[in-house]
Amino acid sequence: MELPEIQPLKIQRYAKILSLGKGLPENVLTNQDIIDRYQIRATDRAVKYSLGIEERRWAKPEDTVEDLMKKAVQDCLDKAQIPFEKIDRILVARLVGDYNLPPSSIGILHKMASQKGIPAFDITSACSGFLHAMDLAIRYIDSGDDLVLVVGGGITTRAIQDWNVIDTKTIFSFGDALVAMLLGCDDQKHFFASYILTNSLLYDTALIPLGSSLLKNNNKDISWDMFNMRISDPKGIAASTIEYTKAIAGKLLKETGLSIEEISYFITSDQSSLLWEAQCAAIGIPKEKSMSLFHQYGNTIAAMPILNLNGLVESGKLQRDQWVMLMAHGAGASSAGMILKY
Repeated sequence: MELPEIQPLKIQRYAKILSLGKGLPENVLTNQDIIDRYQIRATDRAVKYSLGIEERRWAKPEDTVEDLMKKAVQDCLDKAQIPFEKIDRILVARLVGDYNLPPSSIGILHKMASQKGIPAFDITSACSGFLHAMDLAIRYIDSGDDLVLVVGGGITTRAIQDWNVIDTKTIFSFGDALVAMLLGCDDQKHFFASYILTNSLLYDTALIPLGSSLLKNNNKDISWDMFNMRISDPKGIAASTIEYTKAIAGKLLKETGLSIEEISYFITSDQSSLLWEAQCAAIGIPKEKSMSLFHQYGNTIAAMPILNLNGLVESGKLQRDQWVMLMAHGAGASSAGMILKY
């Protein structure tokens, strides 16, 4: 597939990350918990070795996406000390919300008891969705918004907990989490390059069948499994992720005139520990200049890169004015990257 050329990020009003927040279910499941619950022929050691995961958060039946969004948003706004009503726009990168309609973005307004008609909408682009929304937020600030809230992630394990047939390829991988980022206007430039690509050749490599395609054959295909992500070619997805990591890094570095050595931290979506390590190796950056929390949270879809970024901030490793290469890859078919000065 031919990759599009990177376009200069022509902005006059500069966006800056003001704060980050997270909303996590309280329920923590270890590998052994899953093995015992579903009587799977596996060991904790084997799962750790093959995936690099130790535990993950699974939402309880009473947990909702909107509840976790509220936790993430409140955490984010408390850190910035900015009231919710000051926000100019809300963008939500979701996979599956509490409902198809109303959108999850309106759910945030409802949960926050907002009396202001803040523009809000959802976008869907799997694991790369948060970066798609960030790209939009940067441009909205350029066009006049002062504060844009971006939210991403979701509850992806609800169907797993009621599967008719256990899929051992994915049951250990997924976790639930919501993240939030508040972007504001600044007099200094912070985002220096942004690049997004999609590959329709991998259109159905990762598939959640929930949709009108199920409404046939007398609705025989409707079951809990319709919410499950079906991955037909995991090796192909991994290969495309590594390929696009190298390609996107090259385009971002060329656009900014930076070298990989000048990047303070590389943050990406980490669908497994091995894939995170492979991405670091592909662009020649040591793991010490990156962070992966996959072992703790698993695959949280759009929340992954921001959980990792937040981990760097909370640990004190990432400081203001350091260079960050931020990246995410969604099911092999969608990838995005940015270079920013935090």
